[in-house]
Amino acid sequence: MNTQHFTYIVEIERTRSISQAAKNLFLSQPNLSRVLHEMEHGLGFAIFERTSRGVTPTERGALFLQYARRILMELESIEALGRSGPVKSRLRICFPRSGRYLDAAARYLAQWCQNGTVDAEIRECHARQTLELLDKGDTELGIIRFRSEYEDYFRDQAAIRALEFQVLRDYRYQLMMRPDHPLAQKRQILQSDLVGFTEIAHGDTFRHTEPRSETPRRRIYTVDRMAQVRLLQTIPGAYIWISPALPEDLAAWGLIQRDCADNTDYYRDALIYRKSYLPTDMEAGLLAGIAQSISEQGI
Repeated sequence: MNTQHFTYIVEIERTRSISQAAKNLFLSQPNLSRVLHEMEHGLGFAIFERTSRGVTPTERGALFLQYARRILMELESIEALGRSGPVKSRLRICFPRSGRYLDAAARYLAQWCQNGTVDAEIRECHARQTLELLDKGDTELGIIRFRSEYEDYFRDQAAIRALEFQVLRDYRYQLMMRPDHPLAQKRQILQSDLVGFTEIAHGDTFRHTEPRSETPRRRIYTVDRMAQVRLLQTIPGAYIWISPALPEDLAAWGLIQRDCADNTDYYRDALIYRKSYLPTDMEAGLLAGIAQSISEQGI
């Protein structure tokens, strides 16, 4: 068993196919199958099982792959300490869907694009997807969002994966709507006031069924940020729950933000990354800019 074999096994997992992995690795399928067989024999358990949808990790195989990916990531970090060092202009990060973080990244990248090369990859992901991408080495940094009562769960998930966990901010969701919304000038908005108005709801998965309710719902699901804004701009009386938005975004969209007095659910954003990872110059600069923005605006 050697680290090159780890690369082979991780590629089999990624492609879910021994033949496709062999092509990607420029190996013959019999040779890759032999390596897999020898590793499984040495370990004493099967790493993969064959199904109608290709090969999938066994229970023990999934744990083995988790360790293998970590070893490969650590080796990459060691290599980055060499004479060339890490690529200064590289950025790999996952955000929750948030205008605040996207705006911070856009302004920061604008400076880099003027001054030199840029190799950036920004993904908008939910918390569990970010953990999975970090675990697989498909991203280097992540900001996750969760309700405050779930912090222990996400701290545990980070600890299992040997990830640093740093809370960035706490906040309550706000209501975003048009300035001419019937509730826009109301002194105090309560959740009961929203009955009868159309909610633009964010969802990573669309719901095919809703629990029965005496009050029929008016709800439109979409995951695209600009689609949400366009719906709010177009549909009278529409609203959406969002994390606190920047004033410049609200002005650009022609929308306003209002507090809901009896909304007591607090959310948190946390930065997570591998404990051994050394951020590139670009990544470190972006994180510093985000921290400064949060500190200045207080939310």
